Amino acid sequence: MGERLKPVNTSMRYRIGVDARFVLRPLRGMPQYVYMLCQCLPKVMPNVDFYFFINRQFEYNDEISHYEQRLNRFSKFPNVTLVNIDAETEMLWEQWLLPTQLKKYKINLLHMPGNRVCLLSRVKQITTTHDLMEWHSLNIFRYYKGRTLKENFYFIRQKAYLWAVYRLGLVFSDHILTISNYSKGDITSTFPTLKGKVSYVYHGIPKGFEPPANPVLKKGVLMLGGDSHQKNPENMLKAWAQLPKELKKAHPLTILGFVGGEDSIISKTIRALGIENDIVIKGWVTEDELIQAMQTSKVFIFASREEGFGFPLVQSMASGTPVVTSEADVLIEIGQDAVCSAKAEDFLALSCAVQSLLTDEQLYNKKVQKGLMISSKFTWEHTAEHIASTYLTLLK
Repeated sequence: MGERLKPVNTSMRYRIGVDARFVLRPLRGMPQYVYMLCQCLPKVMPNVDFYFFINRQFEYNDEISHYEQRLNRFSKFPNVTLVNIDAETEMLWEQWLLPTQLKKYKINLLHMPGNRVCLLSRVKQITTTHDLMEWHSLNIFRYYKGRTLKENFYFIRQKAYLWAVYRLGLVFSDHILTISNYSKGDITSTFPTLKGKVSYVYHGIPKGFEPPANPVLKKGVLMLGGDSHQKNPENMLKAWAQLPKELKKAHPLTILGFVGGEDSIISKTIRALGIENDIVIKGWVTEDELIQAMQTSKVFIFASREEGFGFPLVQSMASGTPVVTSEADVLIEIGQDAVCSAKAEDFLALSCAVQSLLTDEQLYNKKVQKGLMISSKFTWEHTAEHIASTYLTLLK
């Protein structure tokens, strides 16, 4: 992690439960957040007994060999107990099986760090709500003609459950933690009754996201392979495609983490632009491969329509690679004057921003230095200390 974590002493031997299911999933975004918290908090609070509740049976877990390495790290902490609760569905795990285990292990405080709430337990609870994107896009009674009646009922039930998690669960929680000032504002404006119990603290940066030890010849434009509407991949592809021919040849586009198929908006846009032979597409990559890509790429384009925080933005800045972003509120909040930005839908302006960084050496070096300075403030030490303080406030 790179930080020296300062222990927070407590007068009582509290028991804190953490929903650690995301540690078993591929480490991107929210799973990365939960994994880092699970490493930091036992060190920050050595006098507290932590119980990490997991689900080995979940179908979208990472490969067993990958997540077992992470779990083995936790077993080295004398104040951590791993508790597996097998369940095929998240709803069953969160609302029926978890409350039983909280009672069994006499948990004093529960932290749900992944946009979920345990509604059927009287244990004090802190919820990390990263953003409200699920809530804002929620349409409970939308009927899809291409699905069977049974399938539509299933999706309506799932959406009704999400409605309860946000509309009732956030009110039910004793404290709501979020990850940016933008997200805090969104939560309190959407649910005004929550104003008194929401706080935010930024993520830290995982170890390794730093400029390379030896100078490298930076080349190419990098983007990530998320293909949801929120990620805005079509306009980023169009932005690169608009670059002059010589720049595209000198700085080819690489897409990392693509898991879509032929019907993905990424695949369709690539075909429509006729750039199939000009770019490199890779599926999921290891964190080391991501670090290397960010260290060696000339520019990173990250122009999401909306983000709750924007992990990759900070990671790229810390790696010494400047970023072209959209004007999404949180990306401007995090990137400040280290980024070049344009409206998410304006691919021509995004293209101009990329071109400026590729051709203006003075601008490029200025943005690199600004990015390194800003990213240095994002530490897991600060994140863990804020959360530990919030725990103690709730427990007392």
